[in-house]
Amino acid sequence: MELEHGEQEAARAAAQLRVQLAQMTAASQLLEHCAWDPKSKSYLAAMNQGICRMLRIVGRIELCTRLDQEISPGPLDLAALTRDLGARMEGLLERAGVQLTVDCPEYLAARADGALVRQLLLELVANGAAAGKAVKLTLKRDGDNAVFTVEDNGPGLPPQRAAALFGGGGEADLPDWKQDGIGIAVSRRIAALHGGRLFPVCEAGRGLQVLASFPLNQGGGDELRCPPVAFDQGGFDEAMVGLSHLLPAGVFAPGEYE
Repeated sequence: MELEHGEQEAARAAAQLRVQLAQMTAASQLLEHCAWDPKSKSYLAAMNQGICRMLRIVGRIELCTRLDQEISPGPLDLAALTRDLGARMEGLLERAGVQLTVDCPEYLAARADGALVRQLLLELVANGAAAGKAVKLTLKRDGDNAVFTVEDNGPGLPPQRAAALFGGGGEADLPDWKQDGIGIAVSRRIAALHGGRLFPVCEAGRGLQVLASFPLNQGGGDELRCPPVAFDQGGFDEAMVGLSHLLPAGVFAPGEYE
């Protein structure tokens, strides 16, 4: 009961922050009409960057309050989703000095919650980009499973640290968010909600691979779809919001994100 009350309070706080952020975004958009000189544009870029970073925090809070609920799977082309999101992340990360490459098949049918799959990929790619300067996102089919792999060229993780982050009594068990951060915790939970799991392949000093595997659960009937490009409040792309803590302020300057 205490946990449920805490989640309700977090959801209410997030909703209130959304209102304030919408007002800040509207003010930013109005100011863009007056931002002709480089200094004004740099101020607006910093303001937009702060808005996107707050949107990322609020969105993750909202997501965490919903992760104990049932997911909403639908017919989905995972390959199209991966290519679309990967292309947007690739262009943004290039501005941060990170090279992202995407490798996926032409088509891979599944039943999955598209919004949660995109969030999982954003979290894993963001973690890889924070660790190294080269990240590879791969999607492939392995029997009746879809397997996403995110590989970076960072320092890697010692086995004990990897076990603490990715282990546990079951895939539905979350790591300590305060100690380990929210990204891996959320990603593990999303994989678990799809009947799958998240696990690392790592060696200290040689980068990190994170694999997210879940059943395809293919079913007939509905036409397979790829969700349209999603935008957060204020017209910011979800990839821009999800990677905002890694991107330079110039990305958020007027005209750069249209």
